[in-house]
Amino acid sequence: MKTPPWLLVPPGLIGKDTIVALDTAEGQHATGPLRLGGGDEVVLVDGAGHTASARLVIAGRNRVSAEIDSVHLAPPVRGDGVILALAVIEPRAMDWAVQKAVEIGIRRLRPIVTDRTQSSRRAISGRSDHWCRIALQALKQCRRPWAMEIDEPQLLSDFIADTEGVGAVADQQGVAIGGLPRSCGRILVVGPEGGFSPAEDELFTSGGWARLRLGANILRSETAAVVGGAMMVARDESVE
Repeated sequence: MKTPPWLLVPPGLIGKDTIVALDTAEGQHATGPLRLGGGDEVVLVDGAGHTASARLVIAGRNRVSAEIDSVHLAPPVRGDGVILALAVIEPRAMDWAVQKAVEIGIRRLRPIVTDRTQSSRRAISGRSDHWCRIALQALKQCRRPWAMEIDEPQLLSDFIADTEGVGAVADQQGVAIGGLPRSCGRILVVGPEGGFSPAEDELFTSGGWARLRLGANILRSETAAVVGGAMMVARDESVE
C-alpha cells in the first residue's frame, strides 16, 4: 500500500474536523509533481509535532485545501539532541547540508562565521530564513514531525563564548567516535573548506574541546557535517 505524501502547513492550523488551505507553492507541488487530485489521501505536517491524515480538496488551479480526518501529536523528542555548528560554506553546499542535517536527526543548527569563511558577513545576513525554508521542506522527505532549530549566523568566538560545556570538533587528527570522553557534550563543530585558523584552533584547545576523526579520508565540509552529525546522533541515542 502506497504511503500518502506529506504536505507542509504552518503551525497552528492543524485541528480535527477542519479544512486547511495550502499555500500556493505547496498546492502547486501537490497537483503538479505529486499529481494528486481531489479526494487523494495526504498527511499534513507543521514542524511543531502535529501530523494529520487528510484528503485533498481542489477548488481551482491555485486553491488547494485539505480536509482533516484525524490528528496526531508526536511526543516531544527526548533529551537535548545533537547540535551541529557548521561554518557557513558555498550556498549550494550549505543548502544541501541543511537538508541532510534534518534527515539524520540534528536537533539544532548553529551557522558560524570563521576566519576562513569565504562569504562576507553582509552576504550571510538574513540567510537563516532561507535555511529554515529548506529545513521545513526536508521534513516531508524524512517524515520528521518536529522541525530543526536554526540560529542566526554568529562569529566562532561568540559561539564558543555562548556555549555551555564543550563538544567535539571534526578533525583528521582526532579520535574515533568511541574514543570521545564522557565529558564531551552533544555538539559537533565543522569548519570551512580551508579549516580553522591557528587562532581558532587555539580557542578549541584552550577550551578543552575534543577532536573527532570522521574516517581515513579528508571530507568536504558539507560531507563532514553529515557524516559527523550522524555519528553524534547515533552516539546520543545509544546513551539515552
